[in-house]
Amino acid sequence: MYKLATRPLIKSKIWQQIPLLKETFFCMLFSFIVLGIVLLIGLNLSFFSPFKNAFKDFSYLDLYYSERLNEDHFALNDDIILVNIDRLNRKQIAEVIDALKKSGPKVIGLDVIFKETEDPIWDNYLASKLDDESLIFAYSIVNKSEVYTDSSIHTINNNKGYANFNFDTDAVVIRDFQGVKKSDTKTLVSFPVMVAKKYKGNNWFIEKESYFEKERPINYSGKREEFLILESKDIIGERLIPFIQDKIVLVGYLGNEMTYTFDIEDKHYTPMNAKFVGKSPPDAFGLVIHANIVQMLISNTYIQVVPNWVLTILTVMLTFISLAYFIYISKKMLASYVLRLNLVQLMFATLFIWISLLFFKKGILFKITSITAVVVFSMGLIGYYKKLAHYLFKRFKWEGFFYHN
Repeated sequence: MYKLATRPLIKSKIWQQIPLLKETFFCMLFSFIVLGIVLLIGLNLSFFSPFKNAFKDFSYLDLYYSERLNEDHFALNDDIILVNIDRLNRKQIAEVIDALKKSGPKVIGLDVIFKETEDPIWDNYLASKLDDESLIFAYSIVNKSEVYTDSSIHTINNNKGYANFNFDTDAVVIRDFQGVKKSDTKTLVSFPVMVAKKYKGNNWFIEKESYFEKERPINYSGKREEFLILESKDIIGERLIPFIQDKIVLVGYLGNEMTYTFDIEDKHYTPMNAKFVGKSPPDAFGLVIHANIVQMLISNTYIQVVPNWVLTILTVMLTFISLAYFIYISKKMLASYVLRLNLVQLMFATLFIWISLLFFKKGILFKITSITAVVVFSMGLIGYYKKLAHYLFKRFKWEGFFYHN
């Protein structure tokens, strides 16, 4: 008897919520349309460009790097050693490379392009030192053209990789990199991937190369100060440098050892920048960024990205739930509606930033910007939707949760 009595009651309560669910659906549709129009206007009006550019280069996840890299107990993989060529001439660079080869590193990555010939004597001397299988050479892709070292100095065959981090021309902060670039005629591989592949040898997973055909986030692990850096004076004239044997040696420009802080040549903005909001000088040399990528590759410490379809489902679900709640209390508890709305908007944004940082600490990139923006924006549009519903009820007798006969 109890079950027979409660079934109609439960069915009746569910049936009574249909107007609320219907109103929530149309309110969500209304908010999505308005948000789409606002985004369309913002993308096409030059008036909004300063605001768009200001937020484009900002990420709250930079807080994580700022805190993590200032920890006293931070430890770095010691398999990567950086060699600074500063303003050395070609004779000195040749001597540095020759001395490094004698110490037996497993890989020497040369992030230098000798684009043009200079003194034939020293160019030939340099060419004689570059003829070695342990060397990986960098080249650059500029406007779909490939810029190599002059063929009279070294003819680059398969032991090469492009030095571009990614191919997003609008990116100011280097957060992502593309390890493999495919075209209709050939497949190009980046400089860090080539170095890691050479170092890992048979342990390199070839399937990883297809993973890097899209831009992937860089898991930064250290600034310039956290890497062991050798200057030319530490190398030239030394018979052997035992601690670089079987290691990865990356050779490139790191500025003067005393004044590199003020040097902006081949420097880039990264999430490691101490000043992540406002104007500041670039913080990382290109060679340091390459070193961070190589370390990520050889240690398999990739950042996993939450797929877009998961973000889309979460956005729709959370938007629907939040709208249903506030549509309900806007009619049933009008006195506390505004206060609750403001508090929930603030708490929602704060909670999701905290969750995102927690995920990022575990090596998962959970992009909550779009979720937070859509949900909070949709909550704020309930009042405007209510006015639209009132107009439709008066003009077309359209009934819903707010207005009905």
